[in-house]
Amino acid sequence: MLSLSAIAKAEKNKLSTDSAFIILLDICFEEPIRICYNIEDVIWNGNLYQAFPFSLGEVGEDSTGSDPNLEIQVDNVSQALQYYVEEAGGGNNTEVIVRVVNSKALDEATAEVEEHYVVQKCTVNQQYITFTLGSGYSSKTRRPLNRYMKNNCTFKYKGLRCGATSELKTCNHTLQDCRERNNSQRFGGFPGIDQKGVYING
Repeated sequence: MLSLSAIAKAEKNKLSTDSAFIILLDICFEEPIRICYNIEDVIWNGNLYQAFPFSLGEVGEDSTGSDPNLEIQVDNVSQALQYYVEEAGGGNNTEVIVRVVNSKALDEATAEVEEHYVVQKCTVNQQYITFTLGSGYSSKTRRPLNRYMKNNCTFKYKGLRCGATSELKTCNHTLQDCRERNNSQRFGGFPGIDQKGVYING
């Protein structure tokens, strides 16, 4: 459930108010771009967000199991941001932060809504820069990322991390094989963990 600050709740519940919920956009190029969907600039958390035309699409999902994504169209008539996109090589994998703040609660250090995305695709024409945003990782990738096993080395035999110099051509990646090759000091398993345990790291 969305949790709003006390000020935002009070403003939301009024029959009429002169406050507004403002969308802030951080495009985290090497030199961050901070813009807001508003008629004037906004200072929030010590940062200046310049009023600039852009629009947010809806989070899109389909029946094929693809990861959800979001499109943002930023005005490019002035070509003010195109230089930064080109410098970033199209901006792929650039982090983009979408926040919503209330104009009466700009002193609050926490935004009412905050979502983090990465740029998956960027297209540019004379009218718009369109960023297609997605999550920083695919839901189809392996989870957890790593496993710590007692008697299994994941290093490639005679590879850089293994460093074995034995004349033996193969290795079954156990500690015993590593000892036979006088290379146990570089064994890539974790012999100190419990015999029955496989520890995981996400």
